[in-house]
Amino acid sequence: MTSNLSANAPVITGMGHFFPSTVLTNSFFEELDIGTSAEWITERVGIRERRTVLAADDVRLLRRGEITLENLRQQGRIMSVGEMCQEPWDMARQRAGDAFRDPHVAIAGLSVPDWDIPANACAIAAKLGLECTAFDVNSACSSFIVNLHVARALLTSGQAAEAAIFNAERYSLRMNFSDRSSCVLFGDGAAATLLSTSAGARGLAVLDTIVTSSPAGYLHVRIPDGGHFDQNGAAVQKFAVTKTVAITREILARNQLATADINYFIAHQANYRMLMSACDKLGFSPEQHLYNVDRFGNQGGAGAPAVLSLNWDRFKVGDKIVVAVVGSGLTWAAALLQVV
Repeated sequence: MTSNLSANAPVITGMGHFFPSTVLTNSFFEELDIGTSAEWITERVGIRERRTVLAADDVRLLRRGEITLENLRQQGRIMSVGEMCQEPWDMARQRAGDAFRDPHVAIAGLSVPDWDIPANACAIAAKLGLECTAFDVNSACSSFIVNLHVARALLTSGQAAEAAIFNAERYSLRMNFSDRSSCVLFGDGAAATLLSTSAGARGLAVLDTIVTSSPAGYLHVRIPDGGHFDQNGAAVQKFAVTKTVAITREILARNQLATADINYFIAHQANYRMLMSACDKLGFSPEQHLYNVDRFGNQGGAGAPAVLSLNWDRFKVGDKIVVAVVGSGLTWAAALLQVV
C-alpha cells in the first residue's frame, strides 16, 4: 500500500529545531528543595536535563514566590513563541534548499500561547515575515501529528501546495516549581516543519496519518485558566503506553507493515521509562528507537518533531519512520513517513 500512496503524498522538505540556552539539571531541582534528588529523577523518569526560556535565577524566584509570571512578562524576560520559531524556520528553509517555497498556510500547535487572540500562528508568521493563511490547531502534546493530519488534508485536496507547521512549547511558564511530580518532567523547545506537493520534492513523504480522541478523559491532563499544569499521573502513564502501542500497531496494520519493516520509531517524549515500555511491547530494537527526552525533557508538542529534526541527516532514501504521540484531550495520533 505504501508504494501507491507515496506518489501523491505531501513531502516534508525541511525541518528545524530550537532549544533555549538555560539548562536545568537534576541537581538544580535538588537545590530547589522540593523533596527530590538528582538520582531519584534519573531513576524514575530517565531525564538528566531540560531547557527553559526562563533564566535559572527566575525559576528560583518563582519557586520562592518572590516574582510572578506577569512580572517577568512586564520586564521582557520571557521569549515569545515567534522568537522561538525563528531558528527552526531558518534551519528548515536551509534544509529544503531549492525546494523551498513560501507557505500558503501556516499552522501552529502549542500548549502555552502568547495570545488568546489573535491566533498564535499569525503572530509567528508576522515575526517571520510571512503573509499567508495562518491559524492554530492545538492538541497539546499531540499537536505535531494533529497539525500534520490537517496540513495533509489541505495539501492532498488541492487547497494549498505549500504548508508550514510550528510547534513552540514553554511548559516551564505554567509549572508549579514546588511540585516534584511534574516540574522535573518538562522542558521548552520549538520545531518548524515545511511541507510541499511540488513535483520531485525530496524529504519525508507523509504516507498516512491517524488521529483519535477520547474526550471523556479531558480532565486527566490540564492547565486551568491562569493555573499550573496538573495531571492524573497514574492514569496518564498507563494511557500513554497503552495508546502509543495501539496507534502504532494500527498504522502498521493498515499499511500492511510489520515492526521489522520500520527503520525508525519516534514516540511522544513524555519520559524515558514510558518510551522503553512502549518499545518493548512493540518489539522495536534500540537501533530503531530515536529519542531526545533524556537531554531535553518532555517538550510537549515540540518533542517528536524535534527528534525528527535532530536526526534529519541520518535518514536515507527508502527509510520508513513511524511517529506516535499522545496528549491531553485525551488524544493519540500517528504518522507513517518514508524518505524519498
